Amino acid sequence: MKTESEKYYEEILNLLNEAIALFNNGKYEESRKVFRKIKSSTIPEFSEKAETYLEIISRMISKEGKSESENKIYEMVVAINEKDPEKALEIAEKIKEDDPMVEYLKAIALTMLDRKEEAVSSLKAAVSGNKKFYFLARKEPDLFPLWDTGLLEDLK
Repeated sequence: MKTESEKYYEEILNLLNEAIALFNNGKYEESRKVFRKIKSSTIPEFSEKAETYLEIISRMISKEGKSESENKIYEMVVAINEKDPEKALEIAEKIKEDDPMVEYLKAIALTMLDRKEEAVSSLKAAVSGNKKFYFLARKEPDLFPLWDTGLLEDLK
């Protein structure tokens, strides 16, 4: 029999999967509502992931006719969600402007490919552009392998 905390964790995990599916299908307003529920959860790794998605959604919705880089960021997230880091990196190469979000997503894709030194470099660029990426990276399971390398000791 599951404990209350196990049931709650499972409920939030199911919401996260639902929200990501909605996001991947371009249903931003619907996914935004679900991500907001997740953000208010008491599970930090899920609420922080939801916050990242909410930022991406806000950036995409707030612009009339999304900019090319916003479309590319969306495509990167979808590629990462589909476990296709090579595609995510190809998309990143097409983004002209410096954006900490792009560097953060590149760090995830590079880590998935076990290219840890390059991933560390991208993560450092993301954190130098926006300190919140340090805290998000600490909770992002796809980036856990980087923390074991010792290469991030000077990151903050």
